[in-house]
Amino acid sequence: MRLIMIMTALTLSTPAQAEATTAEFLVEYQSASTDGKRYLESFLGGLVAAFTWANITLKAEGKQPLYCLNEFGGKEIEHPVRLLRNATANHPGIKTSPVGMAMLANLKRRWPCRPTTLKKKDNSGMIEPDSAPDD
Repeated sequence: MRLIMIMTALTLSTPAQAEATTAEFLVEYQSASTDGKRYLESFLGGLVAAFTWANITLKAEGKQPLYCLNEFGGKEIEHPVRLLRNATANHPGIKTSPVGMAMLANLKRRWPCRPTTLKKKDNSGMIEPDSAPDD
């Protein structure tokens, strides 16, 4: 009987969120130890790296990238916690968004891409943009 009660309670419980909100992340970062801060910085750095690889893939497929860094952007993304703090200061609504979504929205907002037109396919079957933004 006890097992049935436990199974029922587990079945009826609400699922936990997989990713912290931006506000939760920043509170955790603020109170973290030095090692904890390094871990959290690495987490955000990993997100930025994943978005960068997604950009490379999109460009290779002839599609619009998610964001286009300018000459200063490369230095700024080296400090992802600072980027996230600035984003929450300028756009308080993202505090309730998952941290990954907030980071991507911030990158897209800070470094938007110019629309590109696509050339026709060449003999290799690849499509190349007429005016791809420089990274």
